Amino acid sequence: MKVSKPIILYLPDLMIKELNKYLKNNLPNFKFQLVYFYYVVHHLITMQIQYKKDEYFYLNMKYLKCITSSNLGRYIKILKDGEFIISDKSYKVGVKSLKYKLNPKFIASVSKIELQTNSKLSNKLVKNLYQKKAHYNRLEPYLKLMKDELMKMELDYEKANKWIEMNANDAQKLNYLTSVNHIEDKRFRYFKRNKTNRRLDTNLTNFKRDLRQFIIGDYVSIDLKNSQPFLLGILLDTIINKRDTLCCYLKNDILIKTFGIKRIKAISKFHQNQEKVKMVNLRLFYNSVLNGNLYDDFMKRYSEDITRKEVKDIMFKVLFSRNEYYKGYRKIIPYQKDKKIFTSVYPYVYEVVKALKVKDHKTLPIYLQRFESYLFIDCITKELVTNGIIPLTIHDSVIVKTKDQTKTIEIMNNVFINQIGVIPSFNIEPLKLN
Repeated sequence: MKVSKPIILYLPDLMIKELNKYLKNNLPNFKFQLVYFYYVVHHLITMQIQYKKDEYFYLNMKYLKCITSSNLGRYIKILKDGEFIISDKSYKVGVKSLKYKLNPKFIASVSKIELQTNSKLSNKLVKNLYQKKAHYNRLEPYLKLMKDELMKMELDYEKANKWIEMNANDAQKLNYLTSVNHIEDKRFRYFKRNKTNRRLDTNLTNFKRDLRQFIIGDYVSIDLKNSQPFLLGILLDTIINKRDTLCCYLKNDILIKTFGIKRIKAISKFHQNQEKVKMVNLRLFYNSVLNGNLYDDFMKRYSEDITRKEVKDIMFKVLFSRNEYYKGYRKIIPYQKDKKIFTSVYPYVYEVVKALKVKDHKTLPIYLQRFESYLFIDCITKELVTNGIIPLTIHDSVIVKTKDQTKTIEIMNNVFINQIGVIPSFNIEPLKLN
């Protein structure tokens, strides 16, 4: 009879010890399962991995109750009361739920917990994991082949775990060990298109770059340089110069449907007005993103010292944050200092980005992510598979065997030329680090 291997959870050792003490001194008034507390903590760790730019995370109560217990709210209250988890204290009835994070003071060293294979939690978790994979049968043929390639992929787990032990702090160890474990235990491998932005999400999506070197095989990574700014440059150039394109995401009807005809016309008019006073810097921005030099060029044009990492962070805030919001009667501009820095270099681009986010700040970033996904998943990977090259993907990059590098770049160049009329710059690196 086949025996399922146990499910492993990596948890903060200090938190486990202090939680046990807390429960002894503050005995709950209901029959509890200690492992359910552990799973809530594990769930927050997986949220940290998936949404690494966020500080607080929603607890998916429907999912957690399905996996654990219908009275899970009591478990969460105990974790809050004991300050093992911290909320963002931002709750609006019927509008916004609380978000949570692990209390950093309890993150010290890592414990490896094995769930009993015959436990209710283990059985429910495994059942849920298999249910999530039911959609695989509905995948297009080329995506099925990519999914199979992901499922066959292996890491050198011993070397990966050794690297984590030598190079990560305690908080990072929790995330990295969990990520590696979710690849090693194939029940946790996943392959799905995000319904909102159409990106292809897999275990590699948020996998630490330094850990990719432990993928077994001779692979090379081919990344689109400054991907989101590049796509923004193409979008703005299309609106202003009305470029002829095959790409469905750049067709006039899609742009109007996404951003509204008033904003599209306003951007064109704004461009004409800026040209008269010689304030347009779109061409500088466009050339920089096309050549893959945006961050380096920004550093040169900015009058003060700034690092490449800071420029990337500023670009992210300009694209993804709200223009403004009101707290009481006071107007707040998120990341105002960063936006002023960007405006000092590309004032026109900043004003246009702001205009594209007037009604909903999520519209522009979601559009850019869908645009990116169309190019990479619907066009590039489909063409690669047709030519016998089955890639692994991470949003704006493909990972292929080194022997297929030349053919892959040729296909990528052809897709970009056919879809948007230009060839961008790529960053090409072997996965194996010397």
